[in-house]
Amino acid sequence: MEKIIYVALGGSLGALSRYGITLLSVKFFSSRFPVGTLIVNLLGCFLIGIVFTLGAEKDFISPSFRLFFITGFLGALTTFSTYGIESINLARSGDLNVSIANIAANNLVGFLLVLAGIWIGKNI
Repeated sequence: MEKIIYVALGGSLGALSRYGITLLSVKFFSSRFPVGTLIVNLLGCFLIGIVFTLGAEKDFISPSFRLFFITGFLGALTTFSTYGIESINLARSGDLNVSIANIAANNLVGFLLVLAGIWIGKNI
């Protein structure tokens, strides 16, 4: 039961954070580009690189915190399904270049941020 509580608490905080970041991105970026989704996905990539490395290689993060943060918080913060539908909708509406930029940014930059997070985790 304790593990479920860790995941649920992390998930609720991650979902609320995602919602807040999305609202802020709409307020500050008046672009058709889905900035909020990009921010949460890239932030999640970076943070999972750090936290996973600290837990797996440095034994610095407890299994309970990993459940809370990686499975719960980052699982709810990041969103592949929203990224997918936003990319499809951009392409369908004639914004093919914006759709391609969104796909490239989420995948390429996300991958690079995971690597950056791993590097930071190893060097802490």
